[in-house]
Amino acid sequence: MTDQPAWLRRHGRRRLLRSVLTLAVLGAGYYGFQLQYPAAKTARACAGMLVVDPVLDLAGKSKLSLLGLGFHTSSRQFDVSSDVTEPSGLATTCDVNGVVVSIGTASGAHNAYGFYSFQRDQDALPVPLDAGWQGFMVTEEKEATASVLLSCKNWTPERGSGILVAAESPYGGEVTQDVRLELARAVTGAAQRAAEKTGCSTEPGDSSKLTAPAAAARSVPANDATGTCKGMTSAVTVIETAAGTSPAEECVLVGGLQLAAAYGPFSDASQAVVNGRYGGHATPSGTDTYTVWTSSTCQGASGVGYYHASPIEGSDREFTSDPLTKEEQADLEHFAEQSATRHGCRKPAAFTGQTRP
Repeated sequence: MTDQPAWLRRHGRRRLLRSVLTLAVLGAGYYGFQLQYPAAKTARACAGMLVVDPVLDLAGKSKLSLLGLGFHTSSRQFDVSSDVTEPSGLATTCDVNGVVVSIGTASGAHNAYGFYSFQRDQDALPVPLDAGWQGFMVTEEKEATASVLLSCKNWTPERGSGILVAAESPYGGEVTQDVRLELARAVTGAAQRAAEKTGCSTEPGDSSKLTAPAAAARSVPANDATGTCKGMTSAVTVIETAAGTSPAEECVLVGGLQLAAAYGPFSDASQAVVNGRYGGHATPSGTDTYTVWTSSTCQGASGVGYYHASPIEGSDREFTSDPLTKEEQADLEHFAEQSATRHGCRKPAAFTGQTRP
């Protein structure tokens, strides 16, 4: 067999080189196209701390979706407080086709209530997450929002104490049981990813046992209450949620008071940083015009437990002229003690204030 002419060998090498270059260009183009898949865009959002599947489900896409046209994501980092040195990557927020997620530290958060409107609202109370997660969800007519708090054993308050994540479902859709479950998975998954990414030593809940929170609180006779209003005696009817380890809890004594418990960033809101460490007050317990409160000391990111009573929405009652009755005071103390025990906090401070018969 004779050797091929030199010109033929050169021509063959050029064809081979062109083929390799063509495949490389096509491969790069395919890889670039892949980066525009909804799953890939979601995986890059919030510094890679999102669990893709539940976020995609909330955003109306599946992991196998190949069409990213019109699927928008955005991310940005922000500062929380000059007194806190956050780990690299925190704090951050992102929007994945209408699913908004915010991941930050527990200490120094601007306003943990920023996503919510449930304060003094009897129709949308915080319902606790289950499976060992310290979190809650608030379901309104066209959207739901969830928060989860993780304590980091190896973080001081100056480093952030823990991780706080809030996630919001796209506005305008029906908030079904499936939506609530996926939102719970999204917020807890982001918290666990954030802990892994930032070196937070924590004890998260069990994601495999997580279930969809109830859509709303329940109204029951006080004698039948088994959740946040268990043991209340100053009202005939109460509005309650299940009793868990939520950083925000409420109980409504129908016709009387709204009782609330708040922990960590929910008791140390932006107002509290300025005005006092006890839910915005300077003393562990007391009374002012519209609030009667007590507090307890808790561990980790739970910080201060803040327990207070306020007049129900629409009431013109002022505690300075119309103080708590002995039965109402007993209910506030019982509510505070039950919540503090669930959260592993110390016994709440003794009540100081005026009562009436």
